[in-house]
Amino acid sequence: MLNRLPLILCYFLLFFLVAAHSFGEHIVDRVVAVVNNDVITLSELDRTGREFFDRVKDKAPEAEMDRALEKAREEVLSSLIDKTIVRQQAEHLSITVTEEEIDTAVDQIMARNNATIEDFRRELASMNIPEQEYRDNIRDQILQSKLINYEVRSRIVIIEDDIKEYYQKEYTQEKGESGYHILQMGFTWRNTVTLEEAGFDTKEEAREKAEEIRKKVLDGESFKGLAQSYSNLPSAADGGDIGLFTKEEMSEDMKDVILKMQPGEISAIIETGRAFQFFKLLSVRDGDIVVKAPYESVREEIRDILYRQEMEEQYKNWVKSLREDSYIKILL
Repeated sequence: MLNRLPLILCYFLLFFLVAAHSFGEHIVDRVVAVVNNDVITLSELDRTGREFFDRVKDKAPEAEMDRALEKAREEVLSSLIDKTIVRQQAEHLSITVTEEEIDTAVDQIMARNNATIEDFRRELASMNIPEQEYRDNIRDQILQSKLINYEVRSRIVIIEDDIKEYYQKEYTQEKGESGYHILQMGFTWRNTVTLEEAGFDTKEEAREKAEEIRKKVLDGESFKGLAQSYSNLPSAADGGDIGLFTKEEMSEDMKDVILKMQPGEISAIIETGRAFQFFKLLSVRDGDIVVKAPYESVREEIRDILYRQEMEEQYKNWVKSLREDSYIKILL
């Protein structure tokens, strides 16, 4: 049976916040959810979802604005409830994140973008994000990663049969539109991009990084994993996967390289005017015929894909089970 004392305290806090506002004090906050022994306040909800809410206000038709904002608040609150439950589980397991770990993560982010601390703080200021709030978000990400390692990762096993099944499904399909399935990695330099896309200070540094990371790929490291960590292009978020391109859709620079490649090959580095890039050709589809990449050349990429998919599914189920064992009252 749940210990009801913390819940009574939560309701007392709720009464205090609402009453103080009613009595004309400056306190205008209120509780929007009780999660076990913790509360989530309206100010926390508004702070977390402000960018999302602004986008809704910009895009939703006037007649649908109220309902759209209500739905957005429900989504953000659900996310905050999950985050609170995860943090509570971390406390239960005595899993913590130190300031040194946060410093290291921030340093790595700046190094990947070749940015100074001044660049980093200017960027946060331009987005109206307090530095402490950013560090708190990094703390949550590290905490989640530690919990995944502790609670989820050990349950995941990707066997060879799963990899082969995915390969047969995705790389030997005998129908589909024509085109070249391409992975991309690129390294920009600062004088050709905005600060938001901050690349390397000089063209030479960008070239050196491109050569360094291409060597890692040739040595067998995951193209997608490296792209997510080091590429400066928007496709980095998808592991460099830019999908299927026809010959007509390719730029001349890309076409000169891709049309000479065989599936599974890594291209040479090319300069595109704004970045040094190289590519991996996954497969070529010609009408109803698929020219597949050799199994060994894509085996680790497939393992990464399956691992991420299973990780997301296991994590979702784990959080769901924590929710089912928690006391949650929504007061929104």
